[in-house]
Amino acid sequence: MIENMLFHSHESIKNEMLDQYLEKGWYRIGSEIFTTNITPSGLDWVRVYWARYDVHQIQLSKSSKHLLKKADSLSFSIEPFSLTEEMELLHDVYFSHIDFITNYTIKELLVDTTCQVYDTYKIEVRSENKLIGLGIFDQGKNTIAGIKNIYHPDYKSFSIGKLLVLKKFEYCKNNNIEWYYPGYIAPGNNKFDYKLFLDKSATEILSWEKKKWISYAEFLMDQEKK
Repeated sequence: MIENMLFHSHESIKNEMLDQYLEKGWYRIGSEIFTTNITPSGLDWVRVYWARYDVHQIQLSKSSKHLLKKADSLSFSIEPFSLTEEMELLHDVYFSHIDFITNYTIKELLVDTTCQVYDTYKIEVRSENKLIGLGIFDQGKNTIAGIKNIYHPDYKSFSIGKLLVLKKFEYCKNNNIEWYYPGYIAPGNNKFDYKLFLDKSATEILSWEKKKWISYAEFLMDQEKK
């Protein structure tokens, strides 16, 4: 049982190698890859569990479909990642309005901004050519890992954070990618619950106790027994 963070470094973490790491509960941090089953919360530490979506089983809710319809007035583009000043300026605005800890810049977050280690992609969201949202994800052979979503607070009515999760799902579906890894959740701490909004019935959780991926429904039953 892991009780702290473990880190690995490689010159390249792409294709099947990223798939294998994600399946074992590892995730990108900067240009490295790490795993943990705890995270700080205030003065305490809480248990966390890695989540993933079975893309082909996802059924979008009416609210998700409404978000996509509402975004018809926006434009989206998905392409290999390249860092621009415009993206960093958006991150500055985003950073100034959030109430949780994150990296000061996108460059600090990714470190590997030239995609030498990871195959990284970006989703740009624009309103009349103004960049108002940015989603970042890494792609393996049969997986993606959602790394970051940022947005301009003036456009919060579009729920751009959730919209970017939906666009990552659509990318998986359009490219026949089976698994979408959004990160970890923490039972009893709703701070991470947004990572489950796509479809809980298509969500699997890596159970540290059972040492395997289980359905979210089974995970909830196990938590109730504790």
